[in-house]
Amino acid sequence: MAYEIESKNYWGLNIVIVVLIGILLAVLLIPKKIWNEEEMYRKESRVRMQKLWSVEKVFYRLADSYTEQGEHAIQIVNTIYDSLKDSVDFYGSHTFDFPPVTYQINVNPSAIAMLFDSTLSDTTWDKHRRDVLTLFNQEVQGDTTNSGWVAYRALKMAYDSIQVDTNWTGLKRITVPFQYAVNIQPGYINNYDTTFVAKERVQTSVLDSTFQVATPSEIDSTVYDTTWVPLRDLSDMQYRYPGLMVLDTSVTRETRWETKTEPVRPSKDWLYGPLTGKPYIIRVSSNGLHCTIKSPITGEYRESRYVFFTFSDTSHGAIEDGEANWKNQ
Repeated sequence: MAYEIESKNYWGLNIVIVVLIGILLAVLLIPKKIWNEEEMYRKESRVRMQKLWSVEKVFYRLADSYTEQGEHAIQIVNTIYDSLKDSVDFYGSHTFDFPPVTYQINVNPSAIAMLFDSTLSDTTWDKHRRDVLTLFNQEVQGDTTNSGWVAYRALKMAYDSIQVDTNWTGLKRITVPFQYAVNIQPGYINNYDTTFVAKERVQTSVLDSTFQVATPSEIDSTVYDTTWVPLRDLSDMQYRYPGLMVLDTSVTRETRWETKTEPVRPSKDWLYGPLTGKPYIIRVSSNGLHCTIKSPITGEYRESRYVFFTFSDTSHGAIEDGEANWKNQ
């Protein structure tokens, strides 16, 4: 007697297996994708900081000091370049004025007096930049600033006004001017063109030609020596040996890596970190001779990715007087 075994349908189990495989692939691939994204942002951010430092370096040669107003520095170095292209008579001393910025500040005489009468009178304000910025950003109505120079100028103007009129308190409008005196030296165009360039490593294919030639022997002129000569040396050999005979040619293809450079115009995009869109923090010493450019990320930056994963990053570093701190990491 024959029995027929009926096969069971395992479609439910198959679905579970497919889902588990999908989860496994996600666990393996998504973190790698996030790590690559983190590395991409970090690399681009550091490139922008290096570009911004190049702007500050060129600006320093013009004004004998750095500036915390990166946007002004970019506009000045570009304007001078364009002006020199139009007229070689633009060399020498010039003054650049930018629209002043007006702040609404709740003037607190006691806090401002405490800051200027004690701390800033005995030491350089560089050491107390945080105090200056903290007080300014606490009292300002509206936009805050990361520029210690702007905060110092605004509070100092308030302090001077208080010295004249002790009743100068409460909500006040304080206008901070921006003026730069520069001295443009010959060679600026060449300095600009060699500073603001983008370098790229590209792979190229090059054809190399060599020639088998016959030359009279140095011992017996009736005997010919044969040798292979690259194309770049062939004309010299023909000049030295008028009776030179070319017997054969060999062409080979070689793959090489070359560095290509393209001119790049400084852009305001360089002022902002690619990840957060926040401006880089530019700090200049009180004498204008030292400059630091820092990543706008402080602490840990986190974003949710694909519900169950997290994109996280920390500061992308800083450049201090041209030295990048990530080179030692």
